[in-house]
Amino acid sequence: MMLRLQSHLKSLLVLLCLGLLLVGCSRLELLYRNLDWLLPWRLDHYLDLDRQQQAWLRPRLQAHLDWHCSVELPRYLDWLQRTRHLLEQPAPSPAQLRSQFAEIDDALQRIAVQITPTAIALLQTLSAEQVARLFTTLDEDNREAREDFLEPPLAEQIGQRSERMQERLRPWFGPLNPTQRRQIAHWSNRTGEQNRLWLGNRLRWQQALRDALATRHQADFPRRLTRLLQQREHFADADYRKHQADMRQGLAELLSDLLGSADSQQRAQLNQRLRTLSRDLAEQLCARPSPPALTPS
Repeated sequence: MMLRLQSHLKSLLVLLCLGLLLVGCSRLELLYRNLDWLLPWRLDHYLDLDRQQQAWLRPRLQAHLDWHCSVELPRYLDWLQRTRHLLEQPAPSPAQLRSQFAEIDDALQRIAVQITPTAIALLQTLSAEQVARLFTTLDEDNREAREDFLEPPLAEQIGQRSERMQERLRPWFGPLNPTQRRQIAHWSNRTGEQNRLWLGNRLRWQQALRDALATRHQADFPRRLTRLLQQREHFADADYRKHQADMRQGLAELLSDLLGSADSQQRAQLNQRLRTLSRDLAEQLCARPSPPALTPS
């Protein structure tokens, strides 16, 4: 269950920080406000915890959410404000945009460090049946991902990627002009076999997790899981690491090009969406101080 907490807090962070161009959630504050029940509901898809495990996890999950709200959310608001000022420029450079991306990496790392002790302690309690259930579900997810993203011909994958990006951009820019659609198509074609590399990397990491869970009752399990959660890049092969670097540069160049070709109406809509997002998230700031760091029990 805590395995998926990292994934869903990461998804939340991506929504908050890359929501500008990569997602189209128009009521993001509703997602944030309901994380306390959305996360357990989604996590139960992967692990069927018994009552004792659920009782143990509940206050720890709440502590993570309190920490995220009181410590991380103000950082996101500052990030959004600086990003809004950056995007008011006629055409922010790819280097400027990549600097904003780097802050997202830092935030993801803080989340990974925060949840690691809880993940270690919970996963050590899993029965053989619970571990089997976890990987059965992951295998089903992987089959669906393979069918959706890898089995179509490469040209179709590239076309679908372009369509998804255009759909995510429209709530922020409004109708895209022909130049912007060409820019997106060029970006999608440039990404090439992203789907194959992404799924291969996902499977490698999951195999490393499977190997680690086989040793969950041994002394070195905390070290192994810490590495899995906090140093995920070490489980990627050279091709994937290079591709990721190219993808970041390509995305930064795409965003720079899109902003450079945006008209005044698109810029006004983008600015208004960012202001609304900042306002909605500001309403979720927590009054309580963040809880102390958790340690395995």
